[in-house]
Amino acid sequence: MEDSFGSKKVIAMVDVFCERFGEDDIKKWVKAGGIPTRLRDSLRKSDLWPYIASPALGGLDVGLVDRAAIIERCMRNTGAMMPVVSDMVSMALFSTFRPTSQGEIVEGLFDPSGVPCFSQAFTDGSADPLAPARPTTVTIEDNGVCLSGEKAFVSGGQFLPSMLVLANDPVFGAADGGKSLWLFPSNVPGVETYPIDSIGQEMMSPAFVVFDRVNLDPEWRIQTDGKLGAMLDRQYHLGRLFICAACLGLAEAAYDDVLSYVSRHVVNGRVMGSLSQTQEKIVAMESRIRAMRWFVYDAASKSDPLSNPVEYSLMKCVVPKASVEVASTAMQLFGARGYSSQARIGRIWRDCRGCQLAQGTDELVTTLAARGILAEYNRN
Repeated sequence: MEDSFGSKKVIAMVDVFCERFGEDDIKKWVKAGGIPTRLRDSLRKSDLWPYIASPALGGLDVGLVDRAAIIERCMRNTGAMMPVVSDMVSMALFSTFRPTSQGEIVEGLFDPSGVPCFSQAFTDGSADPLAPARPTTVTIEDNGVCLSGEKAFVSGGQFLPSMLVLANDPVFGAADGGKSLWLFPSNVPGVETYPIDSIGQEMMSPAFVVFDRVNLDPEWRIQTDGKLGAMLDRQYHLGRLFICAACLGLAEAAYDDVLSYVSRHVVNGRVMGSLSQTQEKIVAMESRIRAMRWFVYDAASKSDPLSNPVEYSLMKCVVPKASVEVASTAMQLFGARGYSSQARIGRIWRDCRGCQLAQGTDELVTTLAARGILAEYNRN
């Protein structure tokens, strides 16, 4: 099976970094709900870190193809959804801020080595999935400007020292359609965080966050100059690219495990890979992975995500769903072993399934893709 379309140098650096830990480590981190500090320390001291960090933080100006390749290869090596994905999404959003804002954030909210110290609290959500979410809104109270509301599935929200919050804002948000972005410490009075016991992607450490009349310092507001919509669109597109690159790597991990298994496992005196039923499944998996790879790197090869929104929406429609199908087929081939902790296939399936929800559900991105396709047709 061919490798990613990233440079051989980048792929080799990911492989070298991932050699530092094994499957037993991954299982511990999944159970603990996050990677250890020593791993983050080793990552930011490695040759790989400049390819992840934003140029404003001393990173290299790396193209999207190589960035996608880093995520793909990392997920393929580990067979798990690693926090490097959320790190890259944070870096992508950070890169859209004004230079002045970037300087202020680097000075106050990043540690000296450039590790992102904020989570993204964008999705309104309730602790009760059947109850309506309380929108996060900026208001004027007796004690000044306040923020109240609820956010859900905030990656690293319990542990990162700051959070970037998207809010409804009738006070300051007129230039941005009634929205604003605020970046403030997670430990200010009025902020409460609770873990979400997700059934997959445990290392992303999802959290539920409640804002109860948080008194906002005006300096915490990100100056967007009326361009918040474009900033968020670019971030969502890049987030979808990175999620799909992760799906590709996870599907490849499942496929690698399957090829090894069916090549040596014997059923009724025959090697499993020689059975026609197995061969049909292998061909289907290979076909899906090749299609996934084309979608991911076709989108990554575009110079500006905002000029190619249809490609990014189509990619998000196809790739996560295909990764779930690959992981499900792998689980079927492993039989009962795949439905247990003996193999990592079950974990891969859960992580892939969560990607159908992240950065836009299948239904949402299908609507976006259809609108873009019809708009292109009508223009022609």
